[in-house]
Amino acid sequence: MNGLSLTPRQIIEILGRLSLFRALGEETLENLAVGTRQVRVARNEFIFRKGDLATSMHMVVGGQVRVYLPLTNGSEKVIESVGPGEAFGVAAACLAAAHPAHVMANKDSHLLVIDRHVLMREARSDCNLALRLLGEVARNELGLVRDLESCTPRSAHERVACFLLQHRINGVHAYDIHLPTTKREIAARLNLTHETLSRVLHHLCDEEIIEVKGRLVRVMDSARLDAIKKDGCHNEMAIPE
Repeated sequence: MNGLSLTPRQIIEILGRLSLFRALGEETLENLAVGTRQVRVARNEFIFRKGDLATSMHMVVGGQVRVYLPLTNGSEKVIESVGPGEAFGVAAACLAAAHPAHVMANKDSHLLVIDRHVLMREARSDCNLALRLLGEVARNELGLVRDLESCTPRSAHERVACFLLQHRINGVHAYDIHLPTTKREIAARLNLTHETLSRVLHHLCDEEIIEVKGRLVRVMDSARLDAIKKDGCHNEMAIPE
């Protein structure tokens, strides 16, 4: 990782544009900037490894990183992909705990690294920041539970249906999903092979439940996805994994 030389004012401006810190007071942003540095991370470079003690919180300014667990068979279980404006390592930083997973850059990335002592000091004095950190940890927990739900059903169709329905807003019938990462990584999150995920998506397209164009998935009939999620797949929809 290579550090970048930026002025405190430039760091304050970048912090203020990130969703986690947006609308915080100028004094809090100035104090956070004192304990913040920027780094460039090359593609496939580790940011930290499972078991490393958390001494800071990270935010992605540009690029993308993945959080994953290494498996004994040499593969990996992807927990999440983190893109611009999003944070990672928040819970471990707040607790001064060991990181529970590896984090590696999916592509060349630009990160903000905020010292945990500075972060905790400001959270104690600014309840708005404390609430934002609490909200970030809560969202991550809910996301993990939803991912677990997606992986729990037996069939590949049920897992994919759960994943697609997670992105539905206010129970709408049709909606678009812009996939934040590759289908291969999504397959890993769902405990499916890439080939199985591709076959399921192709079958859902044939059934006119969804359309897929690159990373854009258009759900055309969420009621049928609900039926797959709740009732399981019909025999003719079964796909060997």
